[in-house]
Amino acid sequence: MDHSNDTAKPHLWKFRKVGKTFQVQLESPDDLRHLRELDPKLWVALSCPVDGLEIDRNTLALIDADGDGRVRLEEVITAVEWTLHRMGDPSALFNGGDLPIDAISSETPEGKAITISARQILENTNDPNPVDISVGEAANTRAIFGQSRFNGDGIIARDAVGDEDLGQTFDDIIKVKGSVPDLSGQPGIDSTRVKEFFAELRSYNEWWTQGEKSSAEEGEVFPLGSETPPAFQALVAVEKKIDDYFARCRLASFDDRALDALNREASLFEAVAKEDFSISRAEIVDLPLAKVGPLQELPLQSGINPEWAARMSQLQSKVLGPLPLEIGDTLTAKEWSGVKEAFSRYRSWHESKPPAAVEVLGVDRIRSLIESDQESRFQEILAEEAALAERMKAVTEVEKLARMNRDLIRVLRNFVNFDDFYEENEEAIFQAGVLYLDGRECRLCLKIEDPNKHAPLGGLARAFLAYCECRRKDSPNKFYIAAVFSAGDSSNLLVGRNGVFLDKKGKLWDSTVVKIVENPISIHEAFFLPYVRIGRFISEQVEKWATSRDKAMQEKMQTGVTQVSAKPKGPPQMGQIGGIAAMLAAGGIALGAVGAGLASLFSTLGELRYWELPLVFVGLILLVSLPSMFIAWMRLRKRTLGPLLDAAGWAVNGKTLISFRLGKLLTRRATLPPGATIELVGGAAARTWLWVLLGLTVVASALGWGFILFL
Repeated sequence: MDHSNDTAKPHLWKFRKVGKTFQVQLESPDDLRHLRELDPKLWVALSCPVDGLEIDRNTLALIDADGDGRVRLEEVITAVEWTLHRMGDPSALFNGGDLPIDAISSETPEGKAITISARQILENTNDPNPVDISVGEAANTRAIFGQSRFNGDGIIARDAVGDEDLGQTFDDIIKVKGSVPDLSGQPGIDSTRVKEFFAELRSYNEWWTQGEKSSAEEGEVFPLGSETPPAFQALVAVEKKIDDYFARCRLASFDDRALDALNREASLFEAVAKEDFSISRAEIVDLPLAKVGPLQELPLQSGINPEWAARMSQLQSKVLGPLPLEIGDTLTAKEWSGVKEAFSRYRSWHESKPPAAVEVLGVDRIRSLIESDQESRFQEILAEEAALAERMKAVTEVEKLARMNRDLIRVLRNFVNFDDFYEENEEAIFQAGVLYLDGRECRLCLKIEDPNKHAPLGGLARAFLAYCECRRKDSPNKFYIAAVFSAGDSSNLLVGRNGVFLDKKGKLWDSTVVKIVENPISIHEAFFLPYVRIGRFISEQVEKWATSRDKAMQEKMQTGVTQVSAKPKGPPQMGQIGGIAAMLAAGGIALGAVGAGLASLFSTLGELRYWELPLVFVGLILLVSLPSMFIAWMRLRKRTLGPLLDAAGWAVNGKTLISFRLGKLLTRRATLPPGATIELVGGAAARTWLWVLLGLTVVASALGWGFILFL
């Protein structure tokens, strides 16, 4: 038996070394099919956040299978395999854009179902070009399903019921059980809600029927017939307050000294007198229902606590008036007991009521619905709706496949490798936009949540970072970016400087630098850095010295006048003369030392030949600048993207260095347009000539040194 083909040949991968990292190249559907076989250590990223990236968030959310807000390596592989299983022509993925209908697989059941659904969508949306489908068309469920009574989602909207009687019941179901959104975007109901609604109708009717039966056999349960439920609710609304009032009256009858306390002290009215009484006030609600007195009756027409007047009016119209108790303008404690007694059997029966929100419909409506055939008619409509479920189930998969066709390769080019970042004409999904600041255009800007949290790890990227706050007057939200400056110098990059940030949607945001992480920007900057530091140090020291001398002078001027009058007249004392002499002597010694040093320097320079002087000058410059330039070169070689992304929520697997050439592309300095003319005005002309003379001196020195060597 031939076993030569038992072991499949390994897939031959193509790699490119960029950023000190070997990055796999995904160039064919065959590369995608073998993606699971690629060693995870060779992936540039292992995970990334769903939010904050310049790619459709919904696409990343579909890849994020567990919905935890992060896309991981295994989820990317699963998304690739899901897509390949449904694509008949996977090469279309590398073109992106709209999903060609012909590229969908006609061999797998899933592909066939998606094809049918895609054509149905294009038909419903009246697409004039039904050869491909866009993400917008696939995701527009209102346009897709809005023209159809049924859409296979197991939910029916009101227009699906047709009959007006069913429409009224549809409204009742939503009123009692709430709605669930249909795919068309309209409020709808499902089979569960229909079953629960009619079950509650039957349960409530059984309970009501039991009350009627008890009323016929044991005594009246419904003292006011069908109006008993609302009357009982009106009774319960004031029952405790009326009981409280009569209890207070009994206590006042026991001891009239309790009257003032029972009616609350007058200070309460003084406290609330200046308040707004157009709104309900808790202090007034807590007052007695009416003025308390011994053996007093409760007034029904006047003298009622204003916060309870409306509820007492409901009691009169729904309870006291209809009951055959002949109650006048006041209510006695005995009459009140009679009112409660009239509802005692109803109360006992009411406490056995099953939970039922259908009570709001009324018993007559409930019974008419039970006696009708509407429940079965609703179930027939829902069954017809469910019959489309299998056919329309793939509609959501149409959107997913359209998104994968448009975005999957771009996701891979920013996850498996960083091709988009290292390509000159592309931008990675983590590049949020462009920052214009200090005459430069920074293209490597990352959206971050908090500069203070990002900076400790982000600073390890060895890049110069400017954290900026971005805001607009027409937007209540602000956000932060971390901008990488990789060209120019840092002399004018200070906290508080303002710039403009252009996001990927073309919106301009005012930006302000709020935090800086200093690292070398360029070797050019490193050459001048020692002199800048020396100049800055000298400037600071001179400023401090001048400030201290000015302060000392002010203090001497303030105290000198008072001291003059206190000093004895006559020739100066020996101590004073000695102090002045010592000062002068010390100053002379210092000046002598400086003069001697300068004389020695000039003497040494005088012994040099004329052509050696420029070489010494150049040598001194290199002696000062070379260490700074070497350190900057070492750090710039290690400038990397990884810590920046890690601090923003990524898990970067490689070094992903930022080369010198790439740094110049990521930060572009201002350049004059071709053919522009330049006019030097004022000090600019003088500074230009100084630089020209310095350049000529260096060139002449180099030529002289070469001539000497030649001789």
